Amino acid sequence: MRFTATLSLTFALWATALPAADPALLRLIPSDAAFVAGIHADQIRNSRFGQYLLDQLRSEQASMDKFISATGFDPRRDLSELIVSSNDVKAKGHGLVVARGRFDSARIQTFAESEGARAELYNGVKILSGGSNNNSGIAMLDNTTAVAGDAAAVRLTIDRFRSTTATGLNAKTLAQIGQLSSTYDAWMVSSSLARIADDMRSPQLEGAMNGNLFQSMDSVAGGVRFGSANVEVMAEAAMRSEKDATAMVDVIRFLAGMIQLNSKDPNAAEMASLLNKMELKATGTQFRMSLQIPEDQLEKMVKPARRGNRTVRENAPVI
Repeated sequence: MRFTATLSLTFALWATALPAADPALLRLIPSDAAFVAGIHADQIRNSRFGQYLLDQLRSEQASMDKFISATGFDPRRDLSELIVSSNDVKAKGHGLVVARGRFDSARIQTFAESEGARAELYNGVKILSGGSNNNSGIAMLDNTTAVAGDAAAVRLTIDRFRSTTATGLNAKTLAQIGQLSSTYDAWMVSSSLARIADDMRSPQLEGAMNGNLFQSMDSVAGGVRFGSANVEVMAEAAMRSEKDATAMVDVIRFLAGMIQLNSKDPNAAEMASLLNKMELKATGTQFRMSLQIPEDQLEKMVKPARRGNRTVRENAPVI
């Protein structure tokens, strides 16, 4: 169904960067979330890289015109903040997206239903979905708040929105998010590294990374800040021991070396040149990585990726 695909894509486009994260949105995130990430869409939109992305999206203007005309919602103008969360980082389809922006709920709902969306009234809020076999839903909680995700997660979010006593993320996580979101345009925190550890189990790494080191991370955080000339990327991990923090520095350097071995590939060569400038540090049990990416170089790296993604979208089935 075209409507849910269009609105979900709208959220995803901005989910690729200051005020801290909106407390009202954070209150909607479930207390058991193992992964939380957010962006300040306003900040990214006004940055040089944001303007570059908007220029790329102009080629898709025709496909958005009907949606914008019917709903009054233009994601490039009306979306201000997104927060994404999941309590199951190893599985697909268990995520939740909450958004702050300007939504004409009545027009959006009318357009969705005219396009074939199924509407379910739950706790005073309409949940829009693609049909009986579609387990995902989108709901406008009010004219400034929207939520999308699997149907069960959307219903629970509506309950938290209606409740005056619902508990959310713990104080430690909220404090960490407050610091990150007031420093970076895009940010993330995670307390579950099971998926990363599993993904890093590869015989090609000759035992250097069998997943055990990643399992020794108690938590991970990161951020991206868009400047006028450079984009700053930061990632840090709380390791279980000082030895693990030092080992993580060595492992990341090892991975950088492997990428450099493939530098005959243009994309790998670009990445290799960036990794040469990467700063790695172990301080006690804390591992930290930081990298400054020149704006021109980032745009060059993004162009082929966007062409590939557009091909996938054009050939994908319409729901």
